[in-house]
This record gives sequence, structure tokens and C-alpha cells, in this order.
Amino acid sequence: MHKRKKKKIAILGCGWIGMALKEKLEALGDEVNCLCRDVNMDTLVGFYACDVLVIAIPPSDEYLEAIEDAYFSLSLNEALETQVIFLSSISFYDDKKIVVEAEELVKIKEPDTVILRLGGLMGYDRIAGKYSAGKSMEDKPTNYVHRDDVVGIIERLIEKGTKNKIFNVVAPKQTTRKEIFTQNAKQFNFGETKFSENISPNKELSSDILCEVLGYEFKKKDVLGFWEELTPPKN
Repeated sequence: MHKRKKKKIAILGCGWIGMALKEKLEALGDEVNCLCRDVNMDTLVGFYACDVLVIAIPPSDEYLEAIEDAYFSLSLNEALETQVIFLSSISFYDDKKIVVEAEELVKIKEPDTVILRLGGLMGYDRIAGKYSAGKSMEDKPTNYVHRDDVVGIIERLIEKGTKNKIFNVVAPKQTTRKEIFTQNAKQFNFGETKFSENISPNKELSSDILCEVLGYEFKKKDVLGFWEELTPPKN
């Protein structure tokens, strides 16, 4: 059996995705370091001298500056051919300014960066409809992805050493907000969200290219089944 080569991996942004990724990669035997916003300290201790850099920070006032600092610190290690994986968002297709600017920046800094345009992150304690209980909104098609698949896809990218790709990351089988919010309200006993009769359009996205290139099969294919593991057993 082929033994996976141990890698040194740095994660900028050890939040909901980053921490789960860290735990998974450490279980595989990798050395994983969580980076902070103090790039000087991270550089001093050698965290940027890594095989893989995953940038998983959410947009903020200092978003572009933090990304630029990370690439600068990485550039100090000229002898290393670091694989960079940047977690972006499908809001790129809505022309969200900071997301578009961030993608432009990472491609200027390192054209070989892999960009993952993530759908709405769900699973475990992030339950669709939980925080809109009692509110009113327009119905629209979903573009969700389970955290397990985001972690699994990053793991596969690292395993294959993939570079210079842009992928959409959404579960293969989607639904509408109304259907999934209503299902979850009943399953988890929180208030239902009220929806208008009209369904707003939403860009239909697919991860088919990602699956073909990486040979990846989604663990959580259907968004309606994202929370099956949380369902109390029936007597």
C-alpha cells in the first residue's frame, strides 16, 4: 500500500473550516500550523516555509491586506514550490467587489494558486433556516456544500499536488430555500421561515469539472440529507 508522504501545511484562518481541516490532516500525519495575522511572527518561526498554504480567512476590512502579507511571506522562501489553495466564494458570480478583488490579487501574486469558489457552508451546527425562523424572505434555489466535502476536496488537492485551477464547490443535488428550511424547522423544532410565492433566480452551479479533474466523489450529495447524522433515533 502506498504510504502518503508527510507534508508541512500552513492554514491562514483556522475557523470553522480551517480547524476541521487541521484535525483531518494531522490525523493523516501531516505537520499543520495555524497562522495568525502577525505575519512577522509566523515567518520568524518558519510557518511560511511550507509545502502547502491554505488561505481560509473570511472577508473583512483587512482582507486584501492579509492576503497580500501572506503571499509576501511565502515569497521569502524562494527555494520552495509551495502549493497555495485559496478559499473564495460563489458570491464571485454576484460580482461581490471584495471577493472579485481578492481573486484578482491571488492570481497576480501566484498564478498557480488553486481557487475554490465555495457554496453556502453547511453541516453540523450550521443548519439551513435556523437563523431565519419567523422572518420573511424570497425563495430561491440553493447552492450549499457540506463542510466534510470542503475538507475532503482540499485533502484531495494536496494529495494530487494540483495547481492553477478554479473550481466551483457545491453539492451535486440542490433544492430550494423553502423546501430545506421547512424540513429543518420540523426536524429541529425551530420556527418556520415565511416565503413569498415567487422564486428568485439563482445561478445554477456545478462541481462536475472538479469531480472529473480530481476524481472526487461527494460524501454529502443531497443538501436535504446534510443533517441526517443529527436526527434523533426513532423509538
